Amino acid sequence: MRRSILISAGVHALVILWLMIGNVFRPDPPEFEVADVSVVSEEEFAAMTRAAQAPEVTEEVEAPVAAPEPEPAPEPAPEPAPAPEPQPAPEPQPAPEPPAAEPAPEPQPEPEPAPEPAPTPAPEPEPVPDPLPPAAEEVPQVLAPNEAPRPQPRPAPRVAPDPVAPSEPDVAEAEERQQAASDSAESPDVVEEEQEATAPEETTTEIVTEAEEPASAPPASVRPRPRPRDLAAAPEPEAAPEPETPAPAPAEDPEPAATASSESDTSDAVADAIAEALAGGGGGSPAPSDAPSGPPLTRGEQEGLRLAVQRCWLVDVGSEAASVTVTVSMDMQPDGSVVASSLRMTGSRGGSGAAVETAFQAARRAILRCQGSEGYDLPQEKYQQWKQIEMTFNPDEMRLR
Repeated sequence: MRRSILISAGVHALVILWLMIGNVFRPDPPEFEVADVSVVSEEEFAAMTRAAQAPEVTEEVEAPVAAPEPEPAPEPAPEPAPAPEPQPAPEPQPAPEPPAAEPAPEPQPEPEPAPEPAPTPAPEPEPVPDPLPPAAEEVPQVLAPNEAPRPQPRPAPRVAPDPVAPSEPDVAEAEERQQAASDSAESPDVVEEEQEATAPEETTTEIVTEAEEPASAPPASVRPRPRPRDLAAAPEPEAAPEPETPAPAPAEDPEPAATASSESDTSDAVADAIAEALAGGGGGSPAPSDAPSGPPLTRGEQEGLRLAVQRCWLVDVGSEAASVTVTVSMDMQPDGSVVASSLRMTGSRGGSGAAVETAFQAARRAILRCQGSEGYDLPQEKYQQWKQIEMTFNPDEMRLR
């Protein structure tokens, strides 16, 4: 404990001693050299350097001519002292204006009488509300049936296996079915009275009672019978000298007779058409054909035309028109030149409207540019084959038709 106190006291004593006598052993600071500096202007510096330079010696020195001394300018005469300006006489002060007379006070207006109070308007009667319209009666909803009811046959006075449609209004109905006489029937010996053409009475396949409900549609419709055109009547036979037992004439049903008549009309129409066709083919001239005549173009001739046009066809690879395929049709002249006004686009595929138009214009320029002044080299004897040409400009592969 004591040792540490001694060490601490010794250290403090050394520090105090160094602070007191430490400046004695410090070296003297170096002396600063000071030089006088004067500031000169450019003109002074130039004059100083000019004087230091040696003057140039000239070979011949002319004697200096004494310059005439300038005559002293005459001294100007002293200006006379200006005369004192007369002082203006003081203006007389104006007399003070008399005070204005006070205006007479205006007469005060008489007070207006108070207006009479407006009469209170009578209260308006309250509007009577309009009577409400009667409530609309609810209409019962009629639901449509899910299934159509079974059709009910039309009531008829007779029941038969085959239903018969009702007859026309102007045709009389017969109680029994009658057969029309045929032209091929033999003339009977006995004269029979002519009978008026009648239609069979309407029949049905079942009896319809009042308890059955009517139906909306029949299960099967009866084919309407055609109205007989002309019922063949038996010719009036000549009277026989001796009466004999009359033989019944073979009769035919009106419906088969009408069918045979229609079949005969159809066969006559077909025969007439065949006869007209044979007559027209023998004496008439053949119909004109639009197909080109003459030998077709060879593969080499088509390839030569395609290569000739392709040499002038320029495609901008970086544009949208490079992916557009256009088909161009044109008319040709016998000398191999193209009719410029006939160039038209008949089809296109891919790209927008502007890209399609750009591709068509490029194809049009190629066709007109490559024909030159003499046209394309095509065989004259095959002009009917290449009179009209249609070319497909495909950036991948150009085709010719």
